[in-house]
Amino acid sequence: MSAKMLLKLTRFSCVIVLALSTAAPVIAQTPILGGAKERQPSYGELENFTILSYTDLEGWDQAAEFRVSKDGKHAYVSNYQGFSIVDVSDPTKPRVISKVKNTDGVQSQYIDVIGNTLVINQDGLRDPKFPTWDGGIRLYDITDPAKPREAGFFKTDVAPRRGVHGFWLHEDPKQGKFAFIATTMEGYYDQILLIVDINDPASPKEVARWWFPGQHTAGGEKPGDNWVEPDRGLREGLPKIWVALHDITTYKDRAYAYRDEGVIILDISDVRKPTKISQIKWSPPEEGNTHSIGIVIPSHGGRPDVIIAGDEITQPQQCPFGYMHVLDVRNEKNPVQLSTFRLPLNRFCPPDRPGRRFGIHDVERMIKGNIVFSAWENSGFWAVDISDPHQPRAVGHFVPPVFRRVNSDAGHADDVFVHDNGLVFFSSSDPGGGFWITRYTPGVKGTVSWTEDNKNVTVKYDKRPEN
Repeated sequence: MSAKMLLKLTRFSCVIVLALSTAAPVIAQTPILGGAKERQPSYGELENFTILSYTDLEGWDQAAEFRVSKDGKHAYVSNYQGFSIVDVSDPTKPRVISKVKNTDGVQSQYIDVIGNTLVINQDGLRDPKFPTWDGGIRLYDITDPAKPREAGFFKTDVAPRRGVHGFWLHEDPKQGKFAFIATTMEGYYDQILLIVDINDPASPKEVARWWFPGQHTAGGEKPGDNWVEPDRGLREGLPKIWVALHDITTYKDRAYAYRDEGVIILDISDVRKPTKISQIKWSPPEEGNTHSIGIVIPSHGGRPDVIIAGDEITQPQQCPFGYMHVLDVRNEKNPVQLSTFRLPLNRFCPPDRPGRRFGIHDVERMIKGNIVFSAWENSGFWAVDISDPHQPRAVGHFVPPVFRRVNSDAGHADDVFVHDNGLVFFSSSDPGGGFWITRYTPGVKGTVSWTEDNKNVTVKYDKRPEN
């Protein structure tokens, strides 16, 4: 006999049906694909997580990067069209309390909050229907989360350039509040690091910039030997240098960044004079596309001993797809790779699995404890135990079900945030999927499927989830 419990949530969140049974349900086994010997969990499978709730954010279901307030009451979610503020004080009933839409021609994938200031990136759609737009960051006063008020704007560039992509907000006890942003500037070929003072949100000011040697700069530095003037390169199909900065994570007086150049550690003890300490890379021989970096918070209170990097590699010709790198940075002048963690789909890149983005995308930026919570696009969300950093191992996963509302053949995992209250928040963005609130609960297994209208989800467990 089975019992059913219906949780009636708000119209902004999901209807979750918990089907509890003493007998384990039969879960269809994913065929062995691409020569993989291990079984890769398929769409809709859940292990060692309990889903507390889901919301499609009132239709803004392309939930990308997000943050959760220190008190655990609000989530701030970027979703391409703009951003949403969600009341998550009751994690079983998330409720959208405000939405801010971008101007035409602009998209936003990144968001961060510091104090009562929310910052969102302004990245161009590169759509001929919108020939003009301004790239940069917009700053909002969220003293009242239900009524965000635009406080300031920092412009970096205009169409047809890229605008701002990844960024990170940093607070120094002596120097104040800053935005570390990846942006294209006039006179630069690819995205560089720009540091902006946001102590006065109404009047943000550039205080420094840093670029990888060889990037074309307006400052007169000689371009690298492989650099080709952009327009000529595009016109003639010539090779070019590609050293674009993608995202940044800061911790204490250090910044960790880069993209095709692996991981670069910068000294930001003086934010106005960032200086390179060291670099570690694995490309070549493999492709390298460092997306984001997670800091394993050390118990001793100093700089980190271990950091986690992931490569956003998703194209079939780039096999193996991107995976997790565990790096020892105790001697930060000589960082060392301790190990890697890969899924079967990363290693074998099977052509017969629906969805083609199987590489790691994001990791929890501030990792507290021995478990790294991470997002792997079409491979789902994963918990990875690094208590032995030389041998990381999977200890949980949630692969969102196929998002059919937009005729997709795959589910998606974009970003992850772990709160001090123990809740694990997830977002699904490409092509959609919304916002998930979960708890890591070892011993639980189940399946997740969409309701008929593809706006809510049904969760079936074969073991009662713990509270």
